Formats: sequence, structure tokens, C-alpha cells
Amino acid sequence: MPPITHSDVVVPKSMSPEERSSLTDALYEVHRQIFDGVERESFRKYVIDSKADHTWIQLHKNEAGETVGYFALHIFEKQFGGVPTAVFRAEAGSLRAYRGGNANARFGLKMALSYLLKHPGRRAFYLGSLVHPSSYSLFAKYFGEVWPRREQETPPELLGFMDELATEFGLERVDPANPLVREVGWRTRETEMEREYWLHCDKPPARYFVEANPGYVEGHGLVTVVPITVPNLMNMIRSMGQRKLRQPIQATAALVQKTSIGARMLRPEVLRQLRRASLFSHFDEVTLRELARRSEIITIAGGRYVFHRGDASDEMYLLASGAVYVLAEREEREKVVDELGSGSLFGEIAMLAGERRSASIRTATASMLVRIPRSALLPLMESNANLRQGVWLRFAERRFDDLVRGLDRYGHLGRKGRLAWVQSGVHRDLKAQGTLALEAGTHVFVLSGVLEVEHEGLWTVARGSMLMEVTRPMTVRAQEATRLILLSKDSAPEPLRVAG
Repeated sequence: MPPITHSDVVVPKSMSPEERSSLTDALYEVHRQIFDGVERESFRKYVIDSKADHTWIQLHKNEAGETVGYFALHIFEKQFGGVPTAVFRAEAGSLRAYRGGNANARFGLKMALSYLLKHPGRRAFYLGSLVHPSSYSLFAKYFGEVWPRREQETPPELLGFMDELATEFGLERVDPANPLVREVGWRTRETEMEREYWLHCDKPPARYFVEANPGYVEGHGLVTVVPITVPNLMNMIRSMGQRKLRQPIQATAALVQKTSIGARMLRPEVLRQLRRASLFSHFDEVTLRELARRSEIITIAGGRYVFHRGDASDEMYLLASGAVYVLAEREEREKVVDELGSGSLFGEIAMLAGERRSASIRTATASMLVRIPRSALLPLMESNANLRQGVWLRFAERRFDDLVRGLDRYGHLGRKGRLAWVQSGVHRDLKAQGTLALEAGTHVFVLSGVLEVEHEGLWTVARGSMLMEVTRPMTVRAQEATRLILLSKDSAPEPLRVAG
């Protein structure tokens, strides 16, 4: 991960019009790479020329002096129940390559404590109209009291205050009957895979946010309040401290594991992580213990590569905690095509096929992984039909999705449609020189191996992944052990031609 070399704090009201214009340009350039739907002038009024009583903007810069992130903090002096009240608001954005630290949280904590020390006893709240599940999840992680929240009704007086403030800040209701969902217009730029990840994320805060604000993909925001109280701030400090403390502990654990005694000590943790994974959870204890014995825990800081595209593939990984990005090369640049959370398996495609890595994996946050070597997994797969089938099914889904996603013709399917299609197929294994007769209308996805296809008495060779439609009866023959999937014509979205 490229480093943020330094961060500066500026006060827009102390700057000249020319300086504010230059600041707007720098921040908007970062903003538009993260969000869609906001014009420069609106961004300037909202972030730079806010009507807040106090505004500070922290600028994050890289080694070249370029602005790669920002955190704007505003304080509005209001009345709540006839009592002077401070309302904190913030906007933030960092380019993907520079995410993963706590710089914004530390700055926000510092400014909040400073303000409260200068105004002892004053009521204070943070109010935001959150436009992404990741933002709500972050607040739920750091603070013990966040409104709204699952299974607890927001206190009527506080709900009225939130409604009043959201309206005052110019946020219109999406539904007249729901005061907490507002039209913000900031749509997070994310890939289809990232969106699928968050829409189906198993983390309770993320699930609640999506249920409460299903239109966030259209730029709707969920009005959220965090009371800035001593207990809440202490909870934030503890959370940040625990995260800081976990990193050396996990790193130490990874080093200790390299000793024979340490490996035995950490084996129960590896075993626990394997049991959590859906692929391994129902396998017998003997199999799991053998896999745990030959696997190891590794810890990686946020923004670091687990492996690069083109690397050799001798292992697969189970993500015990944290998150990772799956990166593909597009026009000589890396592009996020998927985001994986805790419990995910990755790296199995190249490992099973004996190929080099087809994509790069980079940690989105500090992550703990279980590394499962091929030498440990393959013998177990040979002796365990259920394990073998589960791994190959996952392999098929990933490879099929990789192939079809890049074809414009299937863009209308979406990821769920692509996966449903391949999941409906029948897996077949052909030994070397084995043949298979195919009927017209069958659709064939070649998963691995080398396949010869007969056409008008001639045999042509197809290597690697391929998707084709059988328009007339034909025979295929495997040059080597080959795995393919037969897809029903009834489940096909439209007639197919050869693609590969």
C-alpha cells in the first residue's frame, strides 16, 4: 500500500477565495473517484464553504505531495430541548490504495475531546446521513450507542431532533412516512462484486443498514446519530486500542507458530477457523485435525498483497478476520472485481488447476488468514468425496464467473444470474482419451483440462476455460483428465456461441 506521508489540517474560513478554490479542486478530484452524483459546486458548498460555526479539514498526502484523502469536520451550534447543543458533521474520502488506517478516527476523537474540554457539560451529537453499509458498520464498531439500531426504538425526542436537523440541512425525505431515510445523492462508486458483498454481508450492522436503507445504492442516506458522551468516547478509545493491540499479538502468534511448540499451541485456533468455514464445517474431526496440523496462521497489515497475479499457486487461504480485495488488471491498471469478508476462501482456483494466479489479492484491512497448502488439501480431497465435490463446486463458480463477467453479451445477467446458471449444471469428469456424446441444445462449460471437439469429421483442440453451445449432435474427447459442466438449454439466458 502506498504510504500517506503526512496529513495537514486547514481551516477554510481563514483561507483566501483562491486558496479555497484550489482546495475544492484537490478534494473534489478525490471525491469524484469515490462517489458519483455530486457536482463540484454542490461539493464546495457542502464541504468547503459549510455554514457550520467551526470547520476543519484534514488533508492526507502521499510522497509526491498529492492529496489522496480528506476528512472534513464541522460543528454546528444548535438548541436541543432548549439546551445549547453541538452537532458534529463530517465528510471523508480516501483513494482505495490509501485506506486502512485510523487517521480520520484519531483526528475526529482529538477534535471532539478538545471541543468538550472547552465547553464542559455541553450536550453534543454526531449526525450523519450515511450512504454506505461500511460507514454504519464503522460507527457500530467504535461506539456503544448509535441511533437508529436494530430492535430498539429511537427515543421520540431524539427522533424529532434528527428529523428537524436533517430537514434543516436540506436533506429531503425519500418516504414521507420515514424521517430517517433522506435523499443525499452521493452514490458510492463500487464494482458489482463489492455491491454484492455488502448486500449479502453477514455482519449484523451491515445487514441492519441495508434493511433500513435499501435505496443506498441510489444515493439515499440513513440519518444516524451518535451521542458524544464520555462512555461513547471511551468505547471508541478502547476499540482503537484493542485493534492496535491485536496486531502485534497476531504477528507474534504467527511467529510462534513456526516453532513446534507454538504450532501445537495454535492448532486449536486453526481448527476453530476451519470449522467456521462452510466448506469444512461438516467434515469429520479426523479430517479437520489433519488439515489443521498442516495449515498455518498468517497475519497481514491492511493494504498489503497476499499474492500477485502470475505468482505460483501452492496454497489456498481462509480469511479468518478482516477483508481482502480481488484485483484484476484492466488496461494496465488494477481494478477491484470482488471483496471478500471473514470466512471466505480464496486462491483455490489456481491451486486446483495447477496454474499461476489469475488475479491479485490485497488486504483491505489488517487481516488474519489460515494458509492451507496444496500438499495438505489434495490428499484429503482424494479420500473425501464430499470435500472434493465442495471445493470443485466453488472452483467452478469462480471460474465461470470470471469468464462470463468479461463478455458484454452476458452483462444483463448480473452475478447472481451467472452463479445460478452454473449451479444448475451437471459436472462430468473425463479421463484421458475418454469421449462424451453431446446432444444439440446442450451448453458446455469446460472447467479444466484439454478437450478435442469433433466438427464435420475434423478434431479441434480447446485448452483452458471455454463456454460453447452445441448446435448439433457432436462428440468431444479429452486429451487429458478434463472436468466440464453440462448446462441445460432451459436455464440458458439466450442462445450461446463459442466463447473462450
